[in-house]
Amino acid sequence: MTLTAPFHPIKILVRIGLLPLIALGDLPDSFHDLKQPSTYADLTEFVRELEPDPMFKVSVIGKSIEDRSLWLIRIAEPGRDVTWRVFFYAQQHGNEPAGKEALIYLAKSIQEDPRILPRGVELWLMPMVNPDGAENDRRRNAAGADLNRDHMTLDQPETRALHQVIRDIAPHLSIDCHEFTRDSDDYRERGWLEWSDIMMDYANYPLLDDQVVAQGAQLVERMAKIMAKKEVNFHRYFVGGAPPDGEQRFSAPDMDGGLNGVAIYGGLSFIIECGVFRQNNPDNHDLPHRVHSYMELLTAILQDQKIRKQHISMLKAQEQSAIPEWIPTNYFWAKLDESVSSILVIDSLTMEKHTIPAPNFMPELVIKKSVSTPKAYFIEAEHEAAFRVLLDRHSIPFELIDQPISLAVQECRLDTIEMDFDDLYHRYGGRTLVTLETATELMVQPGGILIPVESLNGRRVIALLEPSMLYGLYQYPGYQSMITEEKIIPVSRVLGR
Repeated sequence: MTLTAPFHPIKILVRIGLLPLIALGDLPDSFHDLKQPSTYADLTEFVRELEPDPMFKVSVIGKSIEDRSLWLIRIAEPGRDVTWRVFFYAQQHGNEPAGKEALIYLAKSIQEDPRILPRGVELWLMPMVNPDGAENDRRRNAAGADLNRDHMTLDQPETRALHQVIRDIAPHLSIDCHEFTRDSDDYRERGWLEWSDIMMDYANYPLLDDQVVAQGAQLVERMAKIMAKKEVNFHRYFVGGAPPDGEQRFSAPDMDGGLNGVAIYGGLSFIIECGVFRQNNPDNHDLPHRVHSYMELLTAILQDQKIRKQHISMLKAQEQSAIPEWIPTNYFWAKLDESVSSILVIDSLTMEKHTIPAPNFMPELVIKKSVSTPKAYFIEAEHEAAFRVLLDRHSIPFELIDQPISLAVQECRLDTIEMDFDDLYHRYGGRTLVTLETATELMVQPGGILIPVESLNGRRVIALLEPSMLYGLYQYPGYQSMITEEKIIPVSRVLGR
């Protein structure tokens, strides 16, 4: 996997020992006045100014912990039928403002020139998911929670509001906007900066429909070609240490982040990460360049006709798509052959491009274990209240058992919870290792709940409740506390009734 996009040197001024300065003369005039990120008050004033325009509709879809409004902007041509719904959301991490600024600029640009929004497209923007974190320039929200790790439990009001938007508008395509560090310590120690101005990845959760994943990959490939023509350094998003010693991989294939947590509703989902210089950058002087990179990519995605035709055609063919017979529960990034990838870097002094071997780049998602798909999940009366809250947050229907019924139930036993980082597989903590017991006939008493696995909500139900998922509910303390002394997990798999 070699970066194939050409390198276009940025005109910069180099100050010894300090961050490279990007010349604003290389950017459109509209970006020259962008000095600092917009505050919550700035955003509030901006959306209020949009309200009189018939092309825009502004609403509050929730409140943050510190009672700040979560603004949602709808943009559509009045009176025209909508055939393609797009949702861009930004600043889940409060100290990553470029996506928010880009969404503001995008809205301004469409207001000035409505032709930027293709016919039949309805665009929804949520520029500031985490206003409390944004106001304090910190990653987490006011409760100290990382919102981009809250898409399973939905404990935070901000992520609950985000998921409500997804359910209400059912977007065909969603994008989660973030930033990554171009001058991290391990790169700087080698005298490098990361090459990419901006990166993008597609949802990769193994439970997703294969065609959806394939369509996502194709869009990322098309964007790479378009960004090369626009002289924007672009790559599929990856994380990891500096080559050649460090290990790299693509986006985490788990449900607790926005990328896959949104994709499980059925639409296309992507993450964009724009490169920011964090060392010696108190004035955010690279912010105009970051926002410009975002704008180039977001407008190209909006105007991509092929993804619209492909996805709408697929949706019509799969309106009642079957639930998979097998559930991937354990998977990891790996390399399947002896080939060596390469990564482009920039010399921090000369600004020259270098190609570095990356023998530890793991480009393939490997499924290590799968289990059969149950007919339903069962939760006994003791834990009904706690799980009812969770199911309500996700708007997943369930059946309250009001009379004794016989079920073929498979209990699940927790073997261990691994909270340390896994150096071998480069996995985060929170891994739960589970054994599926032999199924038995059980006379279930009233008070419990039954959650069916059916076509409409089946994949979401599995992603949330399957007890044998490596990264499931039991990485969270509240759900760990429900495990019995015999280490039986409170959710059972129902194989028949």
